[in-house]
Amino acid sequence: MSKLRIHELLRSEFHASLVGFAEMKGYLPTEFADLPYGISIGVQLSTPIIDSLRSAPNKLYAYHYHAVNHYLNDLALQIVNYLQKRKYQALSIPASLTIDSKTHRGHLSHKMVATRSGLGWIGKNALLVTEDFGPRLRLVTVLTDAPLHGKRPITESQCGDCQECVKACPVGAIHGKTWTPKIERETLVDVNKCAEFIEKYKAELGAPVCGLCIQACPKGRPEAIQ
Repeated sequence: MSKLRIHELLRSEFHASLVGFAEMKGYLPTEFADLPYGISIGVQLSTPIIDSLRSAPNKLYAYHYHAVNHYLNDLALQIVNYLQKRKYQALSIPASLTIDSKTHRGHLSHKMVATRSGLGWIGKNALLVTEDFGPRLRLVTVLTDAPLHGKRPITESQCGDCQECVKACPVGAIHGKTWTPKIERETLVDVNKCAEFIEKYKAELGAPVCGLCIQACPKGRPEAIQ
């Protein structure tokens, strides 16, 4: 199986912003253990839309957030079909699919797959941060039994002493701790505080979104990557 061809499909034909490959053995729930390789796919969020988030989420961001998620899910299904036609098993883990409303967790952490793929690290806001896009992107994952070996996983944060996302959180949900691969998500953020805040905007915006910590991050801003 050619990683290069999948990379070309996603980057050149489907216009994904980032693509990475990961060996996932030992990092998967039992139900997915027969699919030990992961493909992490990222799409950049719109710079003007993210920059419009100054003091509160808005309708433009809510629409964009879900439009990008739908696009990512379509990309993942394209790759699943590509692999299945070549007699490999594959499934997509949808973007932003929550299966446990109490813990706010999905089937699998897209961010974990991305760090295993060498794409970036987890910021103090518990979001993936990359050198090119900062946290200004959304992710989706494909799991497969096709032998798609990846780069060395990223295991160290590059956030340093930065506290911009901590200061930007309107409910103090970000604790300012530095990520390591074994750290619990709750050590980084109070997910319940975050969820309660974004639920307040659901009726107004049509979706529970925020994005203020994304806008605050110095990584990914146009002036930061010139």
